[in-house]
Amino acid sequence: MKLFNWIKVIVYVICSILILVFANFFVDHLRIFIGILMTLYGAVGILGIAIEKIKPIYNGHGFVFNFLEILLGVIILALVDGFQTICIIWATWSIFRETIEIREIIERKLHSALAIISFIESIAVIVISILLIKNPVCHHATIHTYLLCVELVMAGSIPILNSFLLKKVNNEED
Repeated sequence: MKLFNWIKVIVYVICSILILVFANFFVDHLRIFIGILMTLYGAVGILGIAIEKIKPIYNGHGFVFNFLEILLGVIILALVDGFQTICIIWATWSIFRETIEIREIIERKLHSALAIISFIESIAVIVISILLIKNPVCHHATIHTYLLCVELVMAGSIPILNSFLLKKVNNEED
């Protein structure tokens, strides 16, 4: 297993636990956390491309996608104040990320169990994101926060689990 993937799992699980434990604090300080989270996602994506030569999303334009994610995170940190505006940006970005994930599920060779779990999580995030855009209030932001915890754990663990399961399937075929 690649060291980068294991470090990513550990960091994402720790972030997920902290967000879960301090969910109300997270929602109360949404601008800071969403800005940092988006910046972190983008930075991890760029590191993954640079260090591990992970296949970038968007047909080779992964660096640009991750850079824009960092830029949007910094803009939220520096310029955006309103709770509702942050919720709408967060929800829109979540829909964008999840549609990319669904496309990757369809295009990649994920183990079927992981693909189903990932697809269900993506649909749930999209539905909650639509509710958050329609009514950007604390209740929907809190639900979205809990789904974020699931997303972080899955984003870190699915590449490792997929690699393990595909190796196991290939060994059984031999």
